[in-house]
Amino acid sequence: MLPAELSQKYEVRGTLGAGAMGTVYDAVDRIIERRVAIKVVNRPNESDPEAVEAHARFRREAQAAGRLSHPNIVGVYDYGENATQAWIVMELVEGGSLKGRLDRQERFAIPEIVRFMGEVCAGLQYSHQRGVVHRDIKPGNIMMTTEGQVKIADFGIARLENSSMTQVGTLIGTPSYMAPEQFRGEPVDLRADIWASGVMLYQLLTGEKPFEGGFSAVMHKALNTEPPPPSTLSVTAPRGFDAVIARALAKRPEDRYRSAAEFAEAIRNAVNAPAAPPEAAGLPGLPGLNDDATMVSTRPPVAPSGGPGAAPVPTAPAGGGKGPPVALIAGGAGALVVAAAAGWFFLLGPGSGPDPAIAERERQEQLSRQAAETVRDTAAREAAAREAAAREQAARQQAETAAQAAAAREAAARDQSAREQAQRERLAAEAAAREAAAREQAARDQAAREQAAREQASREQAAREQAGRDQAARDQAARDQAARDQAARDQAAREQAAREQAAREQAARDQAARDQAAREQQLARLDLRAAAQSIAVSTPCSLIAWSVADRSMTLSGVVRRGDEAAIRQELARRGVPDDVARLELTAFDGNFCEALDLLRPLLGPAGVPPLVSVIGQMPLQREELMRLDVQMPDWPAHLYVAYFMHSGEVANLVPSALQQPGAQVRLGEPQGNFPGWVVDEPYGTDLAIVIVSDRPLFGSSRPVVEPQAAYLAALAAALRTARANGTRVVVRPVVVETVARR
Repeated sequence: MLPAELSQKYEVRGTLGAGAMGTVYDAVDRIIERRVAIKVVNRPNESDPEAVEAHARFRREAQAAGRLSHPNIVGVYDYGENATQAWIVMELVEGGSLKGRLDRQERFAIPEIVRFMGEVCAGLQYSHQRGVVHRDIKPGNIMMTTEGQVKIADFGIARLENSSMTQVGTLIGTPSYMAPEQFRGEPVDLRADIWASGVMLYQLLTGEKPFEGGFSAVMHKALNTEPPPPSTLSVTAPRGFDAVIARALAKRPEDRYRSAAEFAEAIRNAVNAPAAPPEAAGLPGLPGLNDDATMVSTRPPVAPSGGPGAAPVPTAPAGGGKGPPVALIAGGAGALVVAAAAGWFFLLGPGSGPDPAIAERERQEQLSRQAAETVRDTAAREAAAREAAAREQAARQQAETAAQAAAAREAAARDQSAREQAQRERLAAEAAAREAAAREQAARDQAAREQAAREQASREQAAREQAGRDQAARDQAARDQAARDQAARDQAAREQAAREQAAREQAARDQAARDQAAREQQLARLDLRAAAQSIAVSTPCSLIAWSVADRSMTLSGVVRRGDEAAIRQELARRGVPDDVARLELTAFDGNFCEALDLLRPLLGPAGVPPLVSVIGQMPLQREELMRLDVQMPDWPAHLYVAYFMHSGEVANLVPSALQQPGAQVRLGEPQGNFPGWVVDEPYGTDLAIVIVSDRPLFGSSRPVVEPQAAYLAALAAALRTARANGTRVVVRPVVVETVARR
């Protein structure tokens, strides 16, 4: 539940989430009736460095977000601690995260992506201007309100300007969204947030991350490769975004956008950039050959307007009737006459032409003649239609009569065919009956013959069986006699073999006694300690620890592949029997000789802590976790793990951690933002060196990944300093072999 300091002011409505570190509550501020989220964690044990760092990140989240007040950043209202707990009171965002929507395979339209990224960039621009770099921008830290507004959350690993809370060289962030300078352990600025925002824009456009795989694969790709442009993965991604993504994901920080506002402006310009003009598909100027060509249609005729009394000119109907459209044509002619008369009247004026009454009379007579012609044409079409209907009726009647006659003929033919079929079936049935009777008689005759044959065969079989039984009795008697004779011979042979075996066993015991005596004499002459020490020192490119008992020696460590045979030859040359020398050597491929020569004087004795082992079945396959168990010595020691890779680089997996005497330490387990050491290409044999010292070796933290030569130079200097000030340093090597699939 809530700490006592909060229970008076806030009322808990429910639990939003819970984990090993603490709980997030859904609560209401009783005074101002505002819903809030309250994150409560337990204060750490000061002896647990990881818990102390987690608590520091929690306090850093409150410090970073508390100095920011922006619509696109989750607001922090209060922070407090007591003896056992710490808490943050923050804005409650109910819409979930962008990661949840991406995990549900939800895709977004380009305008929505532009809005998302614009609001993310607005929040980042505000925080950068106030000296706060987020350093962990990813979909899981982008919250969405129910109205779709973006809220940036989780400033737990943010870097504050002029702050030294974050140690240089420490790997912090989420691998898929980390900039190259973060992998290299270099100081970061706002351009790391630009990189992470570019990764998120790429994921929104394509549904994929630009750099996929385990930790080492993502690191290699982010440092050395370029992702494919978004437009090649998604047909909906405008090509203008390719250049925006390329600049946001530039390997060098100085090549990226200088601010989040500049990045947002580039996104808006990319979506508004003009598209390339489409290429013509057909031949220009030839309608019908180009599918996109414009088809030109003629305008419908416009009726002319005349003076007073003019009539419009009618158009002909689209469908064709019987006979010409006389009435319409006549009407059109009449209208033209009237229009002409009206034009004449307006041109010459009253008194300048024919009498208007005469013209009107002539027009009426013309219309009467046209109407009479229309009536005659209509009567003619009706008469023709009646004649055609009569002809069609007669044709139908004639066809029906013919059909009836054909049906009668067909019925008679069917009856005749049925009678003939019945006759054929009757004759066939009679023939089948006769054949069946014949077959039955033949079957009875055959059965009689077969019965007689079976009886004869039975008698012959009985005679043969009796003869066989008689012969079997004679044979059995002969076998019984032979068995008795063989048993007597076998008994004699066993007795002889027993005597010979006893003699051989006695001879073997005598020989074993002589061999043991000779072996004791040989071992008494051997100096196993000198032999073990000589091999451990003289074998090149190796780290071999040794121990010697009364009658045995143990050699353990790592050697270059192929040198095991040379070690066995040297043991044979010195007269060391195979069963006396116990070899626990692991072979490797790789140019690690310089490192092994430098570390050989610091190798601890065989079987004495520190001891290191790889967890799981070797070789490790793709996507498995590389985890190490380390047994610390019986004195307080600082623990380092340097991972030598085929690429000529060294990864500082455990930069420095003080451990208690005799502690059993598990390394490589995922926790928090650390996903664990995931196996990925390139595959082969690498070398992990565990170093313990009673004082810190390096004055400052090493880069997460650095060239092998640089690391060895720094290590040599640190070892010289350690020898000078009496620092105790012990190393233990282990070979890590990886494959794509076992």
